[in-house]
This record gives sequence, structure tokens and C-alpha cells, in this order.
Amino acid sequence: MVFLEKWNIRINKVVQNFLLHLVFWYGSFLFYAFLTGEDQIFKVYLNFLSIDDLYFVILVLSVCISLLFTLVDGLFSYRVLRFFPRRLMIFLKSLLYLASAFILILLAARLPVTVFTKENYTEILRMLPDMGIHFYRFLVYFYLSGFLINFLKAVIRKVGPGNFQHWMLGMLNKPLEQERIFMFIDMKDSTSYAEKLGHKKFSHLVQDVFNDLAVVDNYQAEIYQYLGDGAIISWRLKDGLRHNNCLKAYFAFASVIRKRRRYYKRRYKLEPQFKAGAHAGKVMVLQVGQIRREISYNGDTINTAARIESVCNELNSSFLISENLKQQLKEPKEFTLTKKKEVELKGKRQKLDVYAVREKQKTRKKAKKRKKK
Repeated sequence: MVFLEKWNIRINKVVQNFLLHLVFWYGSFLFYAFLTGEDQIFKVYLNFLSIDDLYFVILVLSVCISLLFTLVDGLFSYRVLRFFPRRLMIFLKSLLYLASAFILILLAARLPVTVFTKENYTEILRMLPDMGIHFYRFLVYFYLSGFLINFLKAVIRKVGPGNFQHWMLGMLNKPLEQERIFMFIDMKDSTSYAEKLGHKKFSHLVQDVFNDLAVVDNYQAEIYQYLGDGAIISWRLKDGLRHNNCLKAYFAFASVIRKRRRYYKRRYKLEPQFKAGAHAGKVMVLQVGQIRREISYNGDTINTAARIESVCNELNSSFLISENLKQQLKEPKEFTLTKKKEVELKGKRQKLDVYAVREKQKTRKKAKKRKKK
């Protein structure tokens, strides 16, 4: 099950990355042709197609570049970057972007595969097109576009895919009301872990568990913020309620951690455990700050979710949800919801009913059977 979850994450990321590259590069090349009026450069350097349709030629070029850059992004994944100097990796990635595109364009310039032999390498040089001012102008534009697409991807990761459109259109300058589900998830006994491991190794532990937290993307969740050794996860109301995604996301994450216990015990001599609290309600989403801007959610819903998570230890539960969220969920056949006594949350006048959520034993057994098969 965990294997399938991880492959779903990787496939989704690759597809999303490829589509983003494809849309960006197609628009970028069209803009270059419009800006300079040099549509011949695409036909010259892609003349193996023998097609005069500029839009189709640019589409083929965009697909090739998108596939190439998606591969490069995979090679320079976060898990790889963390083990090497950041500046060196950025330089190598930029250099690889430029070199790979340069080679791709040259190879596309009327070079049949049969000419690549040791004897006729001089013929290959003769067949290469002239690299004049038009070529170098395009190469500079291409490099700047490569920088822009990386910047754009960083902004999307920072703002969140769900809020990117609102942010781009300026809709978040004025507070916007939304109904959402929020989950606070926190590592148990993190203070003792930090003392035992030391700040450096504990930081690597946090990186590893947050990498595993990516599994929530399979359940249409957005990671709103990372808070030390915890995180705030959010859903649009309909996405979180659909198929009980807001419940499945927590247990999927717990399952990934559980299945990777050997790795954690080998590297850190411990198996991290997590607790969570979830609540649904209305919040205001807005853009805050002038010098450093950020997308912020404000409202009692977030505070309530945080306070529910804070009483998990007191109620001897790993996952608690509010009665408000429980009433909106479809009957969760794979989960057991047990009502706890009314709890008085800090800062709240009225007591709140909370429910402990557990997976049913049958669900776990079925998952184990699938894995054995």
C-alpha cells in the first residue's frame, strides 16, 4: 500500500511538472516569435519536421524541452540536493538546462542518426547551421526563460497551487472568506528526540518525516505551513469531505512512517509518532505584509484545530476531530469514531465535543493482505 502511495506521489509530481513546463515553454516560444518576428529560427533548427506550421513546430519543441527538463528536475530532486552544497547544485542545474537545450536544438538541425560515426564527424560539423546573432539571441532568451520557470515553480510551492490563481489575479489583496478543513499534526516527544539526537541530526529527522508527509497530496490536501516539527494541513471543504480524505490523509501518513520504521530506527534509533487534531469552519484568506508577503488564513477554525491537537495526550488519542467536522463526514466505514468527554479548550468559553478516530482492524488486515499479494 505504501509502495503504491509513493508511486502515486511521484507520478503526480512528474505529470504536474511536465504539464507546467509544456504550457510555459509553448507560451514562451510563441511570445518570442511575436516579440522578434523571427519565426524562421524554429523552422531552421527543427527542419527535420519538414513542416511549415509554426504552431506545430513550437509544440514539438515544447514537448521535447518539457520532457528534458522534467528529467533534469527528477535528477536534482530535494532528496539529492540536501546532500550537496546548494550553490554548486544550482550552478550545475542551470548549466545542464542550457547545455541540454543547446545540444537538442543542434541535433534537430537536419542530422540523421546514420551520420554519427567516427569517420564522418567532419560532415556533422558542416551540416550544423550557422550560429549567428539570431541563434545567440534565442539562446539568451531561452536561458532567461529557464530562470523564470524555476522562479515560477518556487512561487507556486510557496503560495500553494490552490491559492496561486487568486494571488496572480490580485484577489487576495482583499480578505476572502472560505470554508475549509484544517488539521494540526505534531511529532510526539519531539523535545526528548531533539535532546537525544542533537539539533543537526534532529533537523534531518524533521526533513525525512516532512518528505513522507507528501503522501497527503494523494488526498487533495494542501500543506499550509510547517511549524518546527509539525505542520498545518488544509483542504477545501468539499475536497476534504470527499471520500473522507481528511481522515485518510492522517492514516496514510502514519502508515508510511510505520512501514519505514526500519529506516528510522537504523538512522535515528527511534520511530517517530504523530498526533493530530482537525476542525472545519469558515476562515478568511488574505495576503499580508509589504516587505515580505505571505498568504495567511485567519479565523477561529484554525485556533480550534490547534487546541484540539493539544489535548491528544490528555485524552490518550493520536487523532481527534471536532463534532462539527464529524457531522459533515460521510459515514466512515473504515474508521471508528469514539466520542470523548467534553473538553475545555484553552481560550474557549464553551466546552467542545471531540471524537477519537481510529482505523478499523478489518481495514488494516485488508491492507496487509493486499501487500502480501
